[in-house]
Amino acid sequence: MKFRATIILMYLTSVFWAVFAVTWLFGGKVYRIFYFVNGLGFAVVLFILTYYLNKKYRWAWWVAIIMAGINIVLTITDQVGWFDLAYLVPAIALFVMLIVIRKEVNGKKSLTGVGDEIVNSDAK
Repeated sequence: MKFRATIILMYLTSVFWAVFAVTWLFGGKVYRIFYFVNGLGFAVVLFILTYYLNKKYRWAWWVAIIMAGINIVLTITDQVGWFDLAYLVPAIALFVMLIVIRKEVNGKKSLTGVGDEIVNSDAK
């Protein structure tokens, strides 16, 4: 159940970033393209990581935990406003949930598939 909730939160976060990017694109600010590209890029990368994390690839968990940690640090060190504080709650929740599902993901599948036989041979 925890794993499924983490996957859902990751998908929701990627949708949030896609909506954030499109909102900035249609804003009248000079730097709107910068925010659009960065927000959409983050959304796409998070979506891809969620897809592979759902298949329980170990590398996807590592990249997701690093990205979530960097995202929290950037949210705190940016010009903190009410929107940043509101986003900080699900960002921290995602980070904590990724830590909680660590045992469920680590040791399952590597990027190359090497070592999968060892994990799956515990029934012998």
